[in-house]
Amino acid sequence: MAIENVAALGTGPWDSRVQFVTDGNGRAFAYRPNQLITVRRALPALTALLGLDELPREAVSFVIASEAKDEQLVVIRGLPNPIELARRLRSAGFAAGPNHVFFAAAVGSHPGAIPNPVGFPNPVGFPNPVGFPNPVGFPNPVGFPNPVGYPNPFCCPNPVGYPNPVRSATAGCCCCQPPCAPSPPLGTAPRRSSATAARCPSSDERPLRKPAAKPCRVLVVDTGVCPSVRPAESSATGKLDGDALRALAQLECVKPTSDGDPWDADANRRLDPFAGHGTFIAGLIARLAPGCEITVERGLTSYGDTDDVLIAQALVERFTAADEPPFDVVSMSFSGFCENDDPPIALSQAIAHIQAKYRTTDDFTSPHDAIRERVVFVAAAGNDSSCRPTWPASFESVISVGALGPNGPAPFTNYGPWVQACAPGVDIISTFFDLTGENAGDDAEFDGWAQWSGTSFSAPIVAAEIAWEWMAGGCDGRVGAAAAWLLQRSSLYRHPWLGAVVNVY
Repeated sequence: MAIENVAALGTGPWDSRVQFVTDGNGRAFAYRPNQLITVRRALPALTALLGLDELPREAVSFVIASEAKDEQLVVIRGLPNPIELARRLRSAGFAAGPNHVFFAAAVGSHPGAIPNPVGFPNPVGFPNPVGFPNPVGFPNPVGFPNPVGYPNPFCCPNPVGYPNPVRSATAGCCCCQPPCAPSPPLGTAPRRSSATAARCPSSDERPLRKPAAKPCRVLVVDTGVCPSVRPAESSATGKLDGDALRALAQLECVKPTSDGDPWDADANRRLDPFAGHGTFIAGLIARLAPGCEITVERGLTSYGDTDDVLIAQALVERFTAADEPPFDVVSMSFSGFCENDDPPIALSQAIAHIQAKYRTTDDFTSPHDAIRERVVFVAAAGNDSSCRPTWPASFESVISVGALGPNGPAPFTNYGPWVQACAPGVDIISTFFDLTGENAGDDAEFDGWAQWSGTSFSAPIVAAEIAWEWMAGGCDGRVGAAAAWLLQRSSLYRHPWLGAVVNVY
């Protein structure tokens, strides 16, 4: 169903399916136009707010089933001004919010790593740099079509490619130095991929790890995967060559139940901006955790957008039917800001539901670390050079991962006390499409491998290392204990504002 939900969003750039606005603190976020998430028991109040006798049946659909029917989450589509409606429902005591949008956390390859892009200032040493109410002076910024409907306000393109489109929305954060103020986010989707063609790493550049006897099962929620390397819709003929064959071999651990990764969903014969994102991540995990089983769920479009409802449903569908966890580690390489920096409603409930489902009686009666679970979630911190919390990385029970460059923090990485780990994220090389003869990109032809940067790739490195550590111990105990051992040992080096350093690749 998740892949059908992604397809229902349509193909091509996300410009018309994403809206940007600022909250009461002047902090920008993205959401699906005309959609609102709330609980079932709030529907009469919503109907009254709209002045209707009843809501159209086709406008309401369930997000996550719940035994308490009144608390079941529903999404209502076709609403005018959902931000204001959600605020009014919250004031009446109901859980409610917009359907927040998240974006893939990949950027272009970086020409040069800057040791410390923002100096990681002491958050206590500065007052709130945006110590004013809404900077535009209106009580409700949502009362206007789109207060941030402008292209990149800077005269030069972003040197690191495409970060979160709400990239400058750090207003209200507590630890950024000026210029940390509200400014318009990017209002249009990228049209070109920031991945570049690369050669297969040599044997000297690969980790010397043998497949473990017992596999760790990893779920990747992303754009899908192309384990055949050459997409079915490719016009290329002939056999795969050496590099592409090596990519094919690396992806052998991908399960056939995975979703496909279309390279050209809008059929313009150009590589879509985030096509291959899931294939790239699957190859990274396969390389660092040989012997694991990888399933890739398509939860992002090939233009890099997804949302709270879509991801929550994708996760719950993969876990609900199983009495025992069907997956041990979940890797999520997307991020987004939320209204008032509050957690997204649907994803919050989905992750809590999954982890609670597999807890034992002892787990509920004995205190333990938030990541010592039977299912471990890992998420990218995002690429905004900001300390503002992003989601899903900021959930307490999700391991948030920032990016390192060759000389320290990657210039684009998000950071802060909510980031728990960091791993290489600049000029990473992994599996990709074989697009020989397609003329699909601006650079050399892709031959099964690509180079990319971003916290999108730091997160699966940490996920793979957790999987490998657990497999190395025979998958004994719970995978969360292996994650805690990997990230919380006193002997580990911890980078200020980026957490434990996981320096493998």
